[in-house]
Amino acid sequence: MLALHLAAVQLLSPPLSQTETLMRLTRRRELLTHAWAATAAVSWAVSSLPAAALDAVGSIAEWQDPRWPTLGLRGTSVPLRTVESAAQADTLGQMALYPDPLLRRTGAPVTGFGPEVEKVATLLVAEMKSNAITALQYGVDARMIALKGAASPQPTPLVFVNPSILSRSPEERQVPWREICLVLPPGLEVETLRDEYVEVAAQDVFGVPFRKTLRGEAARAFQHELDHLDGILIVDHAGLDELPSEIVTMERPHHDARQRKAYARRVYQGSEPLYW
Repeated sequence: MLALHLAAVQLLSPPLSQTETLMRLTRRRELLTHAWAATAAVSWAVSSLPAAALDAVGSIAEWQDPRWPTLGLRGTSVPLRTVESAAQADTLGQMALYPDPLLRRTGAPVTGFGPEVEKVATLLVAEMKSNAITALQYGVDARMIALKGAASPQPTPLVFVNPSILSRSPEERQVPWREICLVLPPGLEVETLRDEYVEVAAQDVFGVPFRKTLRGEAARAFQHELDHLDGILIVDHAGLDELPSEIVTMERPHHDARQRKAYARRVYQGSEPLYW
């Protein structure tokens, strides 16, 4: 049963109707139109937190939230590690499970390449339990995505280091999917809209830049994993009324801000290096 469940991670379910798709697009636009007011409110709310707390909105509150044991959510607390320490351990270890605060972190760029990066990439491909995964989900603080099988744009697995999206398909050509995620409780499905295609820039495990245009399942899987590197989960793409009550209890305080982030469809703007 486990193998069957994991294989189903990447399957496209029956699509949303055109009306439902348009409703979701309309909600995205409304949220982003009014984002400036909410962003100001969030900035004011977190301004008094220590600098370490500002890694992700609500990270300190989640770490200390006493409701965890009463919600029936069996999350983890996976420690953050460097690429070097993960390579030395010769294993990725435990994957973070919701509501582990690690899942709300933003991954750090890989700024040095060598045997350690190659080792972590090898471990990532060897130990991944689905067709798409990130190093950050195992506590490795590195912007690395691995795609294989139906999610890979080539016959062999492909690892993206420091990936960025350069361009996306037009908003009206977004494709509806129903997604699950291994870090979330089993059986939780979320209807998402993903760009039909994305043009991606990244580096390989040796630091060599490359670009790919991803379509279909490869585009969907890449966008799902890039969300992980930015602390975004598929629950952020859903309305609170679409989520189980236990998830709603955890997500309600930060859901609007996180949903705006999930809906933003950001592309590379040149504010930091494209290749590190």
